[in-house]
Amino acid sequence: MSSSSNEPKDNKSKAARLHLRGLLTPEEVAVITGLSRETLAQWRSQKRGIPYLKIGRAVRYDPVDVQTYLEGCRVSVSDPQERRQRL
Repeated sequence: MSSSSNEPKDNKSKAARLHLRGLLTPEEVAVITGLSRETLAQWRSQKRGIPYLKIGRAVRYDPVDVQTYLEGCRVSVSDPQERRQRL
């Protein structure tokens, strides 16, 4: 038997490992967002906050979900020039 029958499985495993490397730990998300690890844990238990993945016992966050959360935190302010003209 040739080893080619194992190649697709190995390639899938490699692809999965590469994808998982791009995921963030709760500690990394805490640093990025300024939230505490405890807050992230509470949000997970309350099924709110940033979506997460549970892989076995490990918790991971997709960077896209973290970015989406941060974009939702954006506060729009008026242009200082615009304010001066109104005064």
